[in-house]
Amino acid sequence: MVDQGSSATGAATPTAKRALDALTALALEKGLDDVSMRDVARRVGISLAALQYHYPNKAALLEAFVRQTVASYRERIETVLAVSIEGERFARLVRFAAMETVHWDRHGVLAMIEGRASHDDAARNAIMLFFRSYLAIMRDALVADDPGLPPATALLTATLVVSMLEGLPSLIEPAGDLGVGRDALLDTIVRLSKTIPRAIA
Repeated sequence: MVDQGSSATGAATPTAKRALDALTALALEKGLDDVSMRDVARRVGISLAALQYHYPNKAALLEAFVRQTVASYRERIETVLAVSIEGERFARLVRFAAMETVHWDRHGVLAMIEGRASHDDAARNAIMLFFRSYLAIMRDALVADDPGLPPATALLTATLVVSMLEGLPSLIEPAGDLGVGRDALLDTIVRLSKTIPRAIA
């Protein structure tokens, strides 16, 4: 089954892609809660009905935005993993993910969706999609480094590492004010991530 916002190959159609770009720009300008489907259609230069052909409602638009974000993230991760030494994929991925998390301001709309997740089912579903993909990527990199690792241990490790990383945006500046340098913090997270599977096995 093909998504309405996708072509038969699975790639977003030009109009669907422009709608996602418009959502991003509008959300950064005035906040996600204040962006309507009509606003997005107007920004793209199409009718509301034409937008609804691709995304029937705002929930579908948010989900498509998250899917696009995940796909872009996966592409960047594949590049990181392709140049990683065997046995070091997971550590390289953790460092990459930590740097991405530290620069959360680059992912403003995703952060807005996450902020809405507690009171908006569409935002909650979209952010759950993102985190399921994020955990699966981490788990798969760990298993690639250590094929004998039980799947449950790999997933638990991925979950613990992601939970550590998610706190970075709020903590990195205060930690720096107290004397903990960013590089030291990231190096420690990478080192700790390597020890988690043995600690929970």
